[in-house]
Amino acid sequence: MIAALKFAIRRLRRSWRSGELVIMALALVVAVAAVSAVGLFSQRVRTALVNQSGDTMGADLIFTSRDPFTADVTKFVNANATAAAQAMQFPSVVLNGDATTLASVKAVSGNYPLRGVLRITDQPFGVVRSAEGTPPRGEAWVDLKLWTALGLKSGAVVQAGASKFRVSAIVDSEPDRGGGFMDLAPRFLMNADDLPASQLLGPGSRAQYALMAVGNDTQREVLNAFTLPKGVKRVSPQDARPEVRNAINRAGQFLDIAVLAATLLAAAAIALSAHQHGTKLRDEIALLKCLGARQNFLGMALILNLLLLGLAAGIVGAAIGWAAQSVIANLLSSVLMLDLPAVSLTPLFYAWGLGLLMLLGFAVPPILQARRVTPIRVFQRDLSDSGMTRWVSFAAMLTVGALLWLQTGEAKLALYVLGGTFATLTTLAALAWLLVRTLKPLKQTVGASWRFGLGNISRRRGATVAQAVALGMALHALLLITVVRQDLLVTWRSQLPADTPNQFLINIQTEQLPALKKFFDERGYPDLEIMPMARGRLAAINGKSVTANDFDDPETQRWINRDFNLSSTDILRPDNKLTSGEWWGATGHGQKWLSLDKYAFERLKVKLGDRVTLDFAGTPVEFTVRSTRIVRWDSFKPNFFLLTPSGVLDGVPQQWITSFYLPAGKNQVLRELITAFPNVTPLDIGAAMAQVRGIMDRIINAVEFIFLFALAAGLTVLLAAIESTRSERVRETGLLRALGASSRVITRGLLAEYAVLGLLAGAVSALAAQVIAWVLAVNMFNIPYGPRPLIWLAGALTGCAIVTLLGWISLRRVLRTPPTIVLQQA
Repeated sequence: MIAALKFAIRRLRRSWRSGELVIMALALVVAVAAVSAVGLFSQRVRTALVNQSGDTMGADLIFTSRDPFTADVTKFVNANATAAAQAMQFPSVVLNGDATTLASVKAVSGNYPLRGVLRITDQPFGVVRSAEGTPPRGEAWVDLKLWTALGLKSGAVVQAGASKFRVSAIVDSEPDRGGGFMDLAPRFLMNADDLPASQLLGPGSRAQYALMAVGNDTQREVLNAFTLPKGVKRVSPQDARPEVRNAINRAGQFLDIAVLAATLLAAAAIALSAHQHGTKLRDEIALLKCLGARQNFLGMALILNLLLLGLAAGIVGAAIGWAAQSVIANLLSSVLMLDLPAVSLTPLFYAWGLGLLMLLGFAVPPILQARRVTPIRVFQRDLSDSGMTRWVSFAAMLTVGALLWLQTGEAKLALYVLGGTFATLTTLAALAWLLVRTLKPLKQTVGASWRFGLGNISRRRGATVAQAVALGMALHALLLITVVRQDLLVTWRSQLPADTPNQFLINIQTEQLPALKKFFDERGYPDLEIMPMARGRLAAINGKSVTANDFDDPETQRWINRDFNLSSTDILRPDNKLTSGEWWGATGHGQKWLSLDKYAFERLKVKLGDRVTLDFAGTPVEFTVRSTRIVRWDSFKPNFFLLTPSGVLDGVPQQWITSFYLPAGKNQVLRELITAFPNVTPLDIGAAMAQVRGIMDRIINAVEFIFLFALAAGLTVLLAAIESTRSERVRETGLLRALGASSRVITRGLLAEYAVLGLLAGAVSALAAQVIAWVLAVNMFNIPYGPRPLIWLAGALTGCAIVTLLGWISLRRVLRTPPTIVLQQA
């Protein structure tokens, strides 16, 4: 072992000086640098997105309870958070002279909100501004519904409980306002210090207590691990808003694709360099065996040689990756508008381990094969292949796949990309082989330059297939990056167009439907979609009564303790995708069938054909589960966990709900609406849409810059593929020049060879990249996607142009090699 290590060190120093391992070292540096830079920056962006997603609910975490928090809970949260705030919500009557209305009173501490912005205005539909703090003591802020219901004016004095408050502002939006009853009711916002004197809260009061917290990663981990007392619920931004949760999850998946693309490029670089290294080793090993070296000694020494190279190159690559992500982060700080957290070392270890794994997986098989070369190779260059290395390579690929899964955390995503890549390589190999067979007779019908180029392809069948596969893999990764950037990201962004509904109307009564439709018809909304909504409590599954205690998951227990919002329709909208079962269509009218969102389906642990009983204000109705759906909550249209066919809800209490897009400056429509329909409650979700759009824009910018870095790595891989045949090109060119061939003929012939290889690799890679994009779009991102024939043509032409250009750059030095040197080496 010691002798092998000493030999490996000496050989590494000697080989480095002679330049034998330079290509592999550079490839490994590029691999580790690319993966570490992408991993480091992706982790920082993802962490920042999660950190700032607290803007959607006013805090990083919210603890809620129906009872006041015990001193232990309050003390623990305050001790393990950067800042904490308190809020209490409860229904109460607010009076303005003889006018009274039931409002949702919200008493907040002075530092509310901890995240996001509370926006207010002085007059209805006036200029909106960010609130500086909360209502001063003795003052209150109300929303437009309460302002209208009580007929208030600026400075009006209202009474709530035993206290009187001066109304000093109108609440435009709250970051933590949700869709529950107390959030939909008219808002009365007051200072928590005024609560004791108001006597609004007494024994038996129905209040919702909230303890809001913000903190760093470590603090959030501690708060998330805190064992909650009975009755206390913990809410994160992803739990609070499904549309925000979907946007953040989607962003993470796009970043995962960027990491996978960089990893594929790293694998290609290592594989190309290792193949060239293994080919060169054969002559050296044959000579060492002639001098008495044993096969096992050579194998151990050469593997140690690779490990030393990997350690050195990995350190350099990790340092470059660290520096690269810092530069990218500095450049993007103003563009992304994200407060990026400190760098973690974890991605560096992943990148380093990935580089070593690829080094061993792709470089060890050629060594294990080369060490079996017989000494006779010194006189006769012949070597029979060993099937053993195929199994070693297969095991290495499985290991790489497992590591990719550990990197992304999603086996499904890794399998799609790896499966598509394997299919691409197989297709490339098959087409390259067919090309070799097809070009053999064709080369007799073309000119000298093309005959030389096509002759190279048909003569070196194995090398041609290997080079086409290598080039195709690099082009495939580059095209996958381009397709994801141009197609999937743009398609995702276009799912939230400028005219996405930003206003919801709830509490519409059945008898108001004709008048409401006429109201909107007259104002340019002829196709307003109004959906019924009923509220039912889960009573039984398959005839057996169920309660919260029948479920082990605490989240499910809390979930089913609430009433379910149910709607009926015969039309399956594009933002609802059927995953199992059948959709009923118009033929389902009146049938007591049920379609469940996948989340509800999994929570309730039901299956197709099961019977679910819901209680509608004392009226039980039994439904049969007919289908399951995936709902795009970020479409900002009325969506429901549960759907039934039309006509089913006619016999139960229901109201109606709709949404529409209100352009800026058209607030007069809302004024007229409230005047004509005082009971209808408008909800402005423009702030929520802005948050989701902000996440989209930020992640698109981040992915674009990450893909630029991976693009540079891909070009390096392509150059490595061209350089891998340099020694063979030098020998061929020298011999041809010695036989009288001109540099012009040789150049044209080699460029013709590169053009054909690039055309083949580019065409197949473009097709494969789009197939993978389609699979990802349908199965991972749930966004529409169709064929793009122009990408196939562009991929083929781009592959031809890039490979030819890099080939020409490589040939410039090859053609300067004197024929005498080649003849002397031969």
